[in-house]
Amino acid sequence: MFGVKSLFIINFYFLFAISNEDGIHYEKGMEAYKNNQFEFSVQEFENILENGWSSSELYYNLGNAYYRLGDIAGSIWSYESCLMIEPNHHDAKYNLKLANLKVKDRVEFPDPPFYLKFYMSINEQYSSSTWIFISTCLLFLSVFIITIKKIVLIDLLQYASSMTLTMFFLSLFITLHSIINKNSNVEGIIYQNKISAFSEPDEFSTRLFEVNEGLKVEIGQMKQNWFEIELLDGKIGWIEKEGIRLIQ
Repeated sequence: MFGVKSLFIINFYFLFAISNEDGIHYEKGMEAYKNNQFEFSVQEFENILENGWSSSELYYNLGNAYYRLGDIAGSIWSYESCLMIEPNHHDAKYNLKLANLKVKDRVEFPDPPFYLKFYMSINEQYSSSTWIFISTCLLFLSVFIITIKKIVLIDLLQYASSMTLTMFFLSLFITLHSIINKNSNVEGIIYQNKISAFSEPDEFSTRLFEVNEGLKVEIGQMKQNWFEIELLDGKIGWIEKEGIRLIQ
């Protein structure tokens, strides 16, 4: 699961969107990975991100390079960023689970009820932009079928219009939920070991708890060089901005 994916098998969008310079960085990064030069591979992939270009496969390959270097925080950040673009990236999901096993502060929660697990599995199949596209297509299909039904009175069209409308409203609900989650939740990965969280955005305030690298946290307020973080177990505190990397 930790092999790089070639530029030529990613997708046509990648081929046409990436610049020549970034394409060279990508090829150098893959070649370095194959030669076990993981530090150089990370450098090349990060150069592409600094140039303002990204893709799910770029993040995935970057995560693999970080993992091989033993940089758990970097690998988790990369896999999480990959899944933000392509929620159903199976290799990234699998490798993320392996990387999370090495996180000291991870919190284990019981499995959710089957109906919630089923809903989330559907929701996470696609990104919010893909769900918008699906909802739009279903809406146009519903309008088309309803228009035809008024011209040609066929019972089958009545059934088809009911089905497509039901599917549209279901997809619309999932789309809205996906968009709200994406826009309301800002998350990041702790990038240093034993970072102290304080009660206020001030190092002279009360020290509340410590967090270690690789931990995924939710970001609340942002003040100057400080982030307010919330852990999965409900703890809230302020840490310095340099100790965390926001998930793209």
